[in-house]
Amino acid sequence: MKDFEPQPTTNALVENKSKIDIEVVIEQIWDDLNGTTSRSEIRKAITELAPLYEDARITTYVPIFLRRDALRRFL
Repeated sequence: MKDFEPQPTTNALVENKSKIDIEVVIEQIWDDLNGTTSRSEIRKAITELAPLYEDARITTYVPIFLRRDALRRFL
């Protein structure tokens, strides 16, 4: 039997072997903006911002930072 490593889902960013469910973050931002910005634009912003945190030693707060930074772009 072969061992297969799990593949990350398309809605998760992989940083330091931890997954961040970006769909949750996107939904939070979309709600914060009262739906005035499309989810695809929010997803694009998060994808652009994620590399800033790829070397984070503690990834627990990365979703919070991504949310904050993305909101700053749209406000």
